[in-house]
Order: sequence, then structure tokens, then C-alpha cells
Amino acid sequence: MTSGHSALDAARKAVAHVDKSDLDVGIVFNRQQVSLMAPVPRPGALISAGKNFSDHVAEMASKKGPPAPVAFLKLPGTVIGPEDNIPHPPEVKNLDYEVELAVIIGKPCVDVSNDEAMEYVAGYSAFNDISARDVIRGENKTGIHLMGKSFPGFAPMGPYLVTADEISDPQNLKLRLSVNGEARQDSNLSYMIFKIRDMISYWSQMGLNPGDVLTTGTPRGVAAGRKPDQTPWWLKPGDVVEAEVENIGLLKNHIVTE
Repeated sequence: MTSGHSALDAARKAVAHVDKSDLDVGIVFNRQQVSLMAPVPRPGALISAGKNFSDHVAEMASKKGPPAPVAFLKLPGTVIGPEDNIPHPPEVKNLDYEVELAVIIGKPCVDVSNDEAMEYVAGYSAFNDISARDVIRGENKTGIHLMGKSFPGFAPMGPYLVTADEISDPQNLKLRLSVNGEARQDSNLSYMIFKIRDMISYWSQMGLNPGDVLTTGTPRGVAAGRKPDQTPWWLKPGDVVEAEVENIGLLKNHIVTE
């Protein structure tokens, strides 16, 4: 991540060197033979936007979005791979999902303008911001929430880091999430209140570094947005959650008993 263009050039040369004949000599493996890790397994900083989709703000009964970007930190150790299990903490009653786009910073980024911001993106990944809503509600009564977003396994990421040059318009990608095959979220990054470049510029005031990850916030369709007369959508052990970002990839994680 710190090597920038030289690292990308080296990766492209390595890919060009490999061909299908290498399957017989152990250089290339079938996808079924490997288990993918998160593309950024332990970010230096993991900054997740809140209240950043107009449709999500509406479903959560908020009158309007914030006047400036707001975010919370998830602990770097929460990150897991695109097919890893998500443990359901026994003390959590209201476990929720949030499909998002992860934006990976590629070079030191301090006080950059909106016009410059996208030059600092190394690439993108799919992200699922898992939340313990009941824990968060308790934390918010006395201060700022942290634990409700940072139990182990609460940040599935992957399946790849798609480099910025491969995504011509990241601000118009589709987001989808299903639980046990049932569609829950189906939206578009165009609904973001503060766009990707806004987030990068704003948070660059405190300095961002290569390998830091910003996530965009989530659209409508979360379990916490359900009304009292609707069937609850809280996650439970045995559920399969699939979160997808167009042109980026799919996360498929099972909820398991911790």
C-alpha cells in the first residue's frame, strides 16, 4: 500500500507472467482451493460514516442529515474475510447488517481539497458494518458508542481490492444485501449525502495514511429501521448474509454462535 504505482506495476507484471499452464506446477490455484483474507486485514484506521444516505436517514425517522460528515471508529481487529463466519455475541439481542463501500487510502493525505481527493484512493472493496444495536443504544445513553460496532468479526471486507483505475464512477455503484436469500437492501451510492470525495477531504484534516479505510455509510433496509408492526429482521445464528457492491464483489458470511 505504501509503494503506490511501483507496487501496482509489479503486480501487473506478475499477472502477465502467469498463464493457465502454471496450474500444473502449483503457481496458480483454483479459487475453490484458497480462502480469501480481507484485502486490508488490519487497517491503520477504520472510519465508518454515519447518517450518510438520505434514504437511510428517512427510515430511521431522522428529520434531516448532519451538516457535516459524521463517523465512528471500528477497531481494526474487527475486520474479517469475505467468507469468514461472523460470531453472534451471546449478550447481543439486536444484531444488524449494513452493506457499504470501503474506500482504501493509497498515499499520505493531509488537508486535500475535494478536487484532489480521489487522487488519494488506492482502491475499493465491499464492506458489511455489523452492529449490535441494543449495545449501541445503551452506550449512547452515557456517551459515544464504541463496543456496539467493534465486537470480533463485525467488519467483513472483500473479496478483493479493486484498484481505483478499474472503477470509472464509484459514486454510482449499486449496493445490495440479502439474508438467507431475502433481499433487504437494494440502493445506490448516489444517495450518499456526503460523497466519497467529500469524506476524504473532510477527514484528511486530521491526516490519513496508506492503508486507512473509510466506509460510506449504508442505504435503507437495515433491521433497525423496521416498524413495531413489521416482522423483525435481526440477525441470528444460522443466517447467511450476502453483501454486494457492483463491480467490486460479494461478501458471504454465516452468523454463528460465539
